[in-house]
Amino acid sequence: MLTRQDIVRNFTLNVEKERIKRNLTQSQMAKKLEMSLSGYKKMISGVTAKIDLYTVQLMHNLTGKWIFELIDDYREETEIILKLKEMSEAQRNFINNMIEFESYFSSVHEDSNDYITVFIPTGNMVDGMIYDSANFTKINAASYRKKFGEDLFCGIKITSDHLKPVYNLGDILLICRKAVREGDTGIFLNKETGKVYIRKLRPSSSRILEPINDCGEPLHIDSCDESAEKWINFGYVLTKIRG
Repeated sequence: MLTRQDIVRNFTLNVEKERIKRNLTQSQMAKKLEMSLSGYKKMISGVTAKIDLYTVQLMHNLTGKWIFELIDDYREETEIILKLKEMSEAQRNFINNMIEFESYFSSVHEDSNDYITVFIPTGNMVDGMIYDSANFTKINAASYRKKFGEDLFCGIKITSDHLKPVYNLGDILLICRKAVREGDTGIFLNKETGKVYIRKLRPSSSRILEPINDCGEPLHIDSCDESAEKWINFGYVLTKIRG
């Protein structure tokens, strides 16, 4: 938890960073924050022990940054807000609709925590699949929630036979969003191609994504190589519900 001193120090450091980024003089920055030049200098030098809320609001108006960004107070909830800021209006509207749906679902189901969201891909579900779109449904997974607890994040429905005999058409994979461990079957997304792979992470010194049957070729991901940045580790398979 940040102390008063941490908050004041972080805020003033960020004020100066934003001033330099905008190529403003201290006098110009002081004017934008509706304060005197001497008052501005006292603030950034640490003489001022308190920051006026109006100054914080003016900084938000100038930079578009929220107070948690200006004082470097990052946590799980604020990270979500930052991701939303980077999305298009259409994407934010979609996510907002999902939030409203989840909120409504919780209000009418006292046991809503026993339910999980299942993604049903509507794209061409083959090796190196591109999910053009997906439908969603809810299933009661109380017994699995009891077993896996909060590790159980969501489900993905298998909509083709290309992963037989490991996964059949209609199976639901229960997913944990934590990092894929060696030997786990994970869901891997390539940011450049938009393709998604269901692969097993082979126990070895190099990261090799191995097909879970004869469909597809092994993929090599060198964690020391820039190519690793192209991949998103969505999570790994906890178990399956046979369809």
